Amino acid sequence: MQQSVLKVQELGAPPEGFESGNPSSKKAFRIWDEWMEAVTSIQKPVTWEEAEILIKCCPTDHMAGMEWTFLHCIESVCRTEETERYQALIEQCNSDMMKHELLRRLENWISSKK
Repeated sequence: MQQSVLKVQELGAPPEGFESGNPSSKKAFRIWDEWMEAVTSIQKPVTWEEAEILIKCCPTDHMAGMEWTFLHCIESVCRTEETERYQALIEQCNSDMMKHELLRRLENWISSKK
């Protein structure tokens, strides 16, 4: 288990308000900073165990593109022979924004394989 994934788990989903530049507190700013540092340290591909942690810690709001870095970490677990398992993983996502994007990208990927 990667320490950076455990750090994301410890921090949980980052607080909203990042793009407005208006943290609700100094604690929110600290969490954003630590969360981004942990996410950029994640080595891909992640394991299924790591993906199961990450899918529950997704940002619920845009984070100046950092949500894409996080999404790519989750996507790195997907393999052709495990698309149903991957779709079930996505369904566990805590963030409607991220769930929608992950499902859309999975559908596009499946369509491109036909």
